[in-house]
This record gives sequence, structure tokens and C-alpha cells, in this order.
Amino acid sequence: MILSANLKTKCVRAIGHAIAYIRDRQSPSGGFCFYRYGGVDEPSLGDTYYAVSALKLLNAEIPAAANVVQFLSQSRLFGLTYLYFYVFTLDRLGLSQRIRLKIVELVNSLIIQPPDSEHRADTSAWLESARKTIRLQQHFGVIVPPFVNALLTPKSRAPQAAAHRVQIERSYAPIASFVQSLSNAGGFGERANLWDTYLALSVLSLLGVSTTAESTSFVDSLQQPPFGFAMSDSSTMPSLDVVYAGVRCCELLALPVRFATRALEFTLACQTSDGGFAHAPVALPNLEFTYRAMRTLVALAPELVAPLQLRGGGELDRPRAVP
Repeated sequence: MILSANLKTKCVRAIGHAIAYIRDRQSPSGGFCFYRYGGVDEPSLGDTYYAVSALKLLNAEIPAAANVVQFLSQSRLFGLTYLYFYVFTLDRLGLSQRIRLKIVELVNSLIIQPPDSEHRADTSAWLESARKTIRLQQHFGVIVPPFVNALLTPKSRAPQAAAHRVQIERSYAPIASFVQSLSNAGGFGERANLWDTYLALSVLSLLGVSTTAESTSFVDSLQQPPFGFAMSDSSTMPSLDVVYAGVRCCELLALPVRFATRALEFTLACQTSDGGFAHAPVALPNLEFTYRAMRTLVALAPELVAPLQLRGGGELDRPRAVP
């Protein structure tokens, strides 16, 4: 999109304020905590991941990067989400080589299974878990194979590792079929909506499944003024998540954002006086929403920062040589 001089000035100012907000949320330990007020300081892996990802996205320096790495090394990994934050924060810092063999083996042991009939109502949670699991496994299987192969030496282990990789990839087939079965006139979710559609399209993109004309039509039907997107055909309540999901869907479908200026203006309206971004105007900010706002701004107006590669199935990638 072509930004007016006024809107470009607003975006540049918003980015500067967001960077200051993020840096101000860093703890002495190196981690980040969105509610660092009144002496409360409880950095988390999630906040650290979103802070580092946003700063990298904006080509901004990571303050006290060595302390961030130290914080990560002392973090306890209690499950998939923590594992995801740990691995991809190190990746954003360019330190994937520091990931231990134990972590690689843990990632390879993850299994995705379609939910049973009793738990199918929670589609969003399952799709998010599937997306994180596949991204982790593909990260180690595709992005840094020389590193993984080195860890799996001696050569006697190589055939075993290759066989396990094939087994993992075969397990994806029923996952793709299940996700496709969730489609409702091109949308996804118990009641078709933009957020679940974004998650489903992300999973299918990671698995190499082509999008459908129905999905393109569904997402395009939710491109509406005055905020750029609607969550569903029966909900016009605006939020940053709606705009973020809409923009991500358009990326995955190679679909133009028809109301890009409206979407950008609403995103800017979600910024608070301290520079962070919230779920909606006049709400409380956090680092996750601030990352999503920055990701939306860069997607809609990439000229605001240096050129980046934005992957459909993932969240962010800088240009790099893939081994």
C-alpha cells in the first residue's frame, strides 16, 4: 500500500514508541515482563519471545543480549508452549546452535493427534498446538539439518534418525485431512471465524496443502470497513486480533488487503500512551499484542523497515541461506 505522508509519520512514531516500551520491559535478569510496574518483576519465556521477535522484526538492537541468553538457559521447559518460546527466541537471536540434543530429541518425540469427539469444541487450542509442534519439528528437520545431523552422529544413528523423520512426516497426513475436514464453507472453527481460519491455514501451509477458492472467498467476505476486517459474518466487534488474523490470512492466500488503510489506522489506535499495544483501544497493553501490532504494520507497509521475508506458515524470517 502507498502511505500518505501523515500516516507514514504516525507509523514511524508508533514504531519508535513501541521499541521504547519493549526495552523498558526488560528485567535485570535479561528476560522480559509486560507488567514491570511498582517493583514487580517476573520475566517469562512468552514475554521474552514476543519482545525479542518484535525488536528483530523492526531491526532494533536487543538490549543486553547476553543476559537474554542467560535467562533462557535458566528457564524451565514445562510443555509445548514453553519449548516453542525457548527454541524460537534462540533462533531469533541467531543462536540455534546452542540448542541441546535433549531439546531436539524432545521435539522429535512430540506427537499430534486429532482431538476426540469430546474435545473438538476447543478448535483454536488444538490448531495452535498443532501449528507450534509442526513448526518446531520442521525447524530442526529443515532449517538446521547440518546441526541436527552432527548431533546424531556416529553414523550408526543416521539411518535410525532418517527413519524417525519419515515416521514424523507420515503422521502429518491424518492431521492435514482432519484440518481440511473442519472447513465450513471455506472458514474454520465451530462457528467459522477469522482467527481459527488463520490457524488452520497456517497449519495447512506448513504441511504443503494448497488453499482453496472457498477459503479465499470466505476471508475476502470478511474484509469490511470501517476497521479492515470482521471476525465472522455475525460479529463486527473490532480488535487487534481480528486485524492481525485478517492480514495473516491474506498473506497465506496471496489475497490483497482491500481496506489496508483502515486496518492500519485501527492498529495504531490500539497503542497506549506508554508505547505498548492492547487488544483494543483504551485497553491494557502487553508484549504479545505489541508484537502482533508490529507484525501487522510491517505486513501492510513493509517499507517502514528494512526488507524481510515473511513466511505464511511461520511468523517471521529474515533472509538467510538454508543449509
